[in-house]
Amino acid sequence: MTRRFPRRLLAGSVALAFAWQVPCVLATTDETERDLGRRFAFEAGAQIPLVRDPEVVAYLRRIGERIVAGLGPQPFDYEFFVVRDPKVNAFAVPGGFVYVHSGLLTRVDSDDELAGVLGHEIAHVHAHHLARQQEATQWLNYAQLLGALASVVQPALGAAAMGASATAQLQYKREFEQEADYMGARYMHQAGFAPRGMLDFFHKLWQEQRLASSGAPPYLLTHPLSEERLTRLEAVLRTSQWSGATTPTPSRELRRVRLLARLRGAPAQDVLNAYQSQVKAQPQDAEARYELGVVLLESGSYDAARETFEQARALGAPGVDRDLGRTLLRLRQKEEARELLARAAESDPSDALAQLEYGRVLEEMGDSEAALAAYRRAVAAYPDLEDAQRQLGILEGRRGQRGFGFYHLGKAQVLRGEYPAALSQFEKAESELPAGPEQADVKELLPQLREYAGRR
Repeated sequence: MTRRFPRRLLAGSVALAFAWQVPCVLATTDETERDLGRRFAFEAGAQIPLVRDPEVVAYLRRIGERIVAGLGPQPFDYEFFVVRDPKVNAFAVPGGFVYVHSGLLTRVDSDDELAGVLGHEIAHVHAHHLARQQEATQWLNYAQLLGALASVVQPALGAAAMGASATAQLQYKREFEQEADYMGARYMHQAGFAPRGMLDFFHKLWQEQRLASSGAPPYLLTHPLSEERLTRLEAVLRTSQWSGATTPTPSRELRRVRLLARLRGAPAQDVLNAYQSQVKAQPQDAEARYELGVVLLESGSYDAARETFEQARALGAPGVDRDLGRTLLRLRQKEEARELLARAAESDPSDALAQLEYGRVLEEMGDSEAALAAYRRAVAAYPDLEDAQRQLGILEGRRGQRGFGFYHLGKAQVLRGEYPAALSQFEKAESELPAGPEQADVKELLPQLREYAGRR
C-alpha cells in the first residue's frame, strides 16, 4: 500500500486543488470513505506541512497501531500523520487517516494520554461519524469536505477553499463526541492503556479553555468539551479523579518526542531558552543536558552541542553516540564521527537516522559502496526518510542503476510534496526497473500523480 504523502505548502488556489470531479453527496460505504481518505492524504502531502522525524512518527504509529490491532479485521488500513503546527489539535479523515498536530504531542504527559486522543479519533472513523453527520445534514460534497478538513489544519487554506463556516460545520454532534469517548476508552483498555489517560488529557484542555483569554485550543472547536461531558466520561470509567489528577512523569521516549515536536513547531529561540533553563535548574540531570544538546545541534550551534553532549555522556546519559557523531560530522571531524556513528548504527539497525548519518560520513570519506548499504538500511527501517531516499537515488544512479536511481529520487520528491517532479522521475523509472516491489510501487503511484498533474 502506498503510504504517507508528506509536507510542502504550495502557493495557489486551494479551492482549485480540492475541486474533484466526484458525486455531490457522500454515500456511507467503506469504498467511498477509503477513496475520500486517500484523496485527502494525497492532497495533504502537497498542501500541509508534515513532521517526518522517524522517532516522532514511530511513536505515534506504535500507539495508534496498538489500538487498531484490538479492533479485529478492518475495511481499511489506518494511517497516522504528524502535522507541523504548534497548536493543540487532532482530527480523523474517513478511511482511517488520523492526523495529530505537533503541538498536541508537546502537551501529552504519558502514552495513556496520547492513546486517549488516538482512541477517540479512531472511534470517530470506526463509527463513520463524519459520514453519518454529513448524511443527516447533506451540506457538503467531496470538495467541500476536503476544504473543511484543510481549514482545521491550516486556517488560511480553509478560508480559500470554504470560507469561515468550514470548521463550524465539522463540529461533531454531542452524541457523536460521547460515543467516541466511550468507544475510544474501550479500545484503549483492550490495547492495554489506562482509559483515565483520556480523561486526564481532556481535563487539561478543559481547564485551558476555562482560563485562556484567547479562546479554546483548536481541538475544542471540532471536539467541544463541557463539564457535563467530562462528568459522563468519569462515570463510565468509574473514577472520581479528574478534578485532582496528578501529572505523570513522561518516559524518556516521550521526552524525546516532545522535544522534537517543539523544535518542529515553536520558535527556535523559545525552545532553546526553555531547555537552557531546564539545565540551569537541574545541572546534574543527564537527560536534561542531553536534550539541550539536541536543541543546540538542531539549531546549528555545533560547538556548543558537542560540549553539551560530552557533558551529558559524562553524567551517564545513554544513547549519546549517534547525536554526538552527527555533531562531529557537521564539524568536519570525520574519523571521530565515523567511529561513533558506526557504533550507533550497529547497536540499533532499526535506527534509520543512525543509518542515514553513518551513510553520510562514509560517502564523505569516499566509501560509496558502504554508504549505499547504509542508506538502504535507513530506507528499509523508515521508508519516509527523505534524505535517505535522495542519497540512495544519487548513488544508485552513479553506479549505473538508472531505474533504481529514478525511483528513489522520485520517492524523495513525493515526500517533499513535489508531485510534478516525482511524476517525471517515476515515468523514467517505469521502463527501466526490473519486476519487483519498486516497479509495483511506481505502477501504484503513477495514476495518482498523473491525476494530480491533470488538475494543474
